[in-house]
Amino acid sequence: MYIIIVGAGGIGRKLVEFALKDKHNVVVIEKEEEKCEELARKYDVAIINADATQEETLKEAEIKKADALIATTADDAINLMVVSLAKNMKVPMLISVVNKEEAKPMFMEKEVNIVKNPDDLMAEYLYKSLKHPTVDDFMHVGEKAEMFTLPLAMKSKFSGKPIKKVKLPKKCLIVAIEREDEFVIPTAEVEIYPGDKITVLVPKNQADKVGKILSGG
Repeated sequence: MYIIIVGAGGIGRKLVEFALKDKHNVVVIEKEEEKCEELARKYDVAIINADATQEETLKEAEIKKADALIATTADDAINLMVVSLAKNMKVPMLISVVNKEEAKPMFMEKEVNIVKNPDDLMAEYLYKSLKHPTVDDFMHVGEKAEMFTLPLAMKSKFSGKPIKKVKLPKKCLIVAIEREDEFVIPTAEVEIYPGDKITVLVPKNQADKVGKILSGG
């Protein structure tokens, strides 16, 4: 893929790292010269030191070739202007960080895939870790569901029992099991054991309950 990343802050730098690892073609646009120099010292990537809200800058980044544009700045007005220009220039995939909740409708109107304020996401993740220290991973699935992974407790009453015997609340679903280096598809007859990393999809109001069931059994 040909990806344009706007912003070379913490999020932008991590995106560059991931994209290069997957061997995508990446161009970064960053207005601050110091951030450009810092990025150039660490990664072999095309960097444009310019204002991404200017159409000429996007043309310099060869936006007509872009499969995706990702706006990562801390300013919603800048992100919105950039994705608006990119939409007009027919970029197929548009993704943006949205820092303030009230700005979301404007991005959604332009059919942009949005990511919540990173500080809010991190605070929420840390709070979930505080409530459930054994949770390995956590993510939102839309607005009304969550997915998380945690190991089955050593003294769990479900140890050695098939998944069909695990009584979770309504609409909660075990979607994956990791056992050492093995990935197990969770059919009704699959038995689970202490240490199995269990990934569960749950409605938001059931996350705490399911976490307690699997952590304590």
